Amino acid sequence: MRHLKPVNHTGLRYDHIVATGGIGWGIFFSLNGNHSLGRNESRLATLLPYSDFCKQHIIMHYVAVLLGAKIDGPFKSFPIGKVGKDEVGMSLIEQMNAVGMNTQHVTVSDTDRTLFSVCFQYPDNSGGNITTANSACRNVSPEDISHFFETFKHTGNRGIILAVPEVSLVTRRKLLEYGRERNSFNIASILSSEVNDFRQLNGFALVDLLSINIDEARSIAEITDESVKGETIIETCIEFLTALNPTITILITDGANGNYCYEKGQVKFTPAMDVAVTSTAGAGDAFLAGTIAGLCAGLPLAKNKKGTLFSASPLETAVELGTLLASMSVTSNDTIHPTANTETLHGFAKENAITFGSDFSRLFEC
Repeated sequence: MRHLKPVNHTGLRYDHIVATGGIGWGIFFSLNGNHSLGRNESRLATLLPYSDFCKQHIIMHYVAVLLGAKIDGPFKSFPIGKVGKDEVGMSLIEQMNAVGMNTQHVTVSDTDRTLFSVCFQYPDNSGGNITTANSACRNVSPEDISHFFETFKHTGNRGIILAVPEVSLVTRRKLLEYGRERNSFNIASILSSEVNDFRQLNGFALVDLLSINIDEARSIAEITDESVKGETIIETCIEFLTALNPTITILITDGANGNYCYEKGQVKFTPAMDVAVTSTAGAGDAFLAGTIAGLCAGLPLAKNKKGTLFSASPLETAVELGTLLASMSVTSNDTIHPTANTETLHGFAKENAITFGSDFSRLFEC
């Protein structure tokens, strides 16, 4: 199977990724009615035959597939996590192995079940999820992170560190600490409910690139007024984060409104791609995964696109690769698009008349 090629003859900018976060599965409900689910409301919904996966698995899957991860290959993928001693947990490990991840440090809990999520989707294709707090993922500890690095002997290029939700903040912080010690490129995301605790742990200072959505940006900015516009939320969020970490880079997704990248004092906008949406579940994780793959391959992070059309200019950046992958992701009912890979992503771009710059084209060379 084809995978993305480095844009530079010297090879990949980052040749491995070490991550921790949720590994689990879930089910989908299609809600009757488009109004937000109320606190004390009971509502009918249709159980859908779709597959849901958790954050670490989604992101690491796409990165592994796009970059051709192999245990003995030029790009290596190391998830750290836990699943339950159940059929689903064993199946998830098999799926991760199948795309080239090294799952030696995805261990099996004898006491807790694999993480489970219930996703709900409104008729307009927006939605959310509820995820178990008392799953095997809660037992991923800082000691698990230390144990990984005790035996990790990689001597290649710099790596990516990825710390995402559904394991504890202290465990994710420990991974980011190791990333700092090893001069890795530290990437993290957090939930709205985790903002204050992550700040108290001084976690933002350990992050090179923070990937969040507009609701998480609102929580960071401490804006509760729903009438406040997105631009104000983004500006306030950036001010808050740069006060804690002046060198931080920030990605903020805002659904159909596009995404924003703050980098070195500039905010760069990328419009959303106009596609028929089947489900938005997992799109933010696909966006981050595509961006990571682009960075590893050597693309610049972002450029400021003028206008509202994603296809207005040739693609050149990692954020545009992330946007392209997220756009393909929303055409699937599953949170991991079952057929997304380098070849189908290239075909998806051609079908939608998307043009590539010279380095971007090099990614897809045979």
